[in-house]
Amino acid sequence: MQLQTIVPQPSYPFQINHSDQLITMGSCFTENIGNRFSELKFNTFVNPFGQQYNPASIANGINRIVRQQWFSDDDVIYQDELFHCWQHHSDFSKPTKEELITSVNSILKETLDWFKHADYLMLTFGTSHIYEWKKDGRIVSNCHKISGSEFDLRFLSPDETVERINNSLDALKKLNPNLKIFLTISPVRYLAFGFYENNLSKANLFVAIEKLLRHRTDCFYFPAYEIVMDELRDYRFFTEDLLHPTRLASQIVWEKLCNSLMNDETKKLNDEITKVLAALAHKPRNPNSVAQEKFKKSTLEKIKLLQSKLPETNWENEILKLENSIF
Repeated sequence: MQLQTIVPQPSYPFQINHSDQLITMGSCFTENIGNRFSELKFNTFVNPFGQQYNPASIANGINRIVRQQWFSDDDVIYQDELFHCWQHHSDFSKPTKEELITSVNSILKETLDWFKHADYLMLTFGTSHIYEWKKDGRIVSNCHKISGSEFDLRFLSPDETVERINNSLDALKKLNPNLKIFLTISPVRYLAFGFYENNLSKANLFVAIEKLLRHRTDCFYFPAYEIVMDELRDYRFFTEDLLHPTRLASQIVWEKLCNSLMNDETKKLNDEITKVLAALAHKPRNPNSVAQEKFKKSTLEKIKLLQSKLPETNWENEILKLENSIF
């Protein structure tokens, strides 16, 4: 008896390894996946603007980076004793305008450097709802708890989504012709808009992605949404709000992504790195014991062995911590 509908495992004409550079942009779901790449020592830049949920905000972010459009006073709003940037998540907010502008411009410059050399870009779209600030019509990535009466809410149509993403990717490919782009749809439901509205929003995203895939040979799709909503399909895979996937659900999606994108050698290295990270997180009952000292030395040797296999990975902090703690 089959108790699940299994989503077919996609295959791609390339494979990712630890020497590649990756950038992720989009919703909280792509942030989770991006952080898993980072944890396993892949060279990854995760969400340079913080969480962005709609394709227009993502496209605007890419355009801004490629065109080197620096942030200024015009991009800043003051709310709840903090300065916020319309294009950034509130994690980037600062107590002074100068701090905020300096910080986001520094990240923009860093992201530009990453875009020039990245091998892969993963974009995750969460919703086709957008908020436009009534004052000047700009699309904001985050309303920063400002009254909804100051914004117009509307849907991005599939055609508008395609046009915006196409234009931004075309500009990006002039900077980096070899870049490959992964498109995914977040399984997080945005029920604040309503059940019907959420489904319509996701449908717009699916139609837009299908059009992009038909006309772009540099774009590829990974079925994260389908894995969570059709294969897992159970509230035990969601957090208490019944909207966000649990860490277990994200882990299952991650494993399927690895199976599609990585060869056996890369997955074996992932396992070795995971074991070392677990050892580093271990809390000993007796931190000053001889056994613990041997354990730390053994872990240090494993890290240095991994470093010899993967010279592009950075273990500086872990090595320093272990070396300073060894008698």
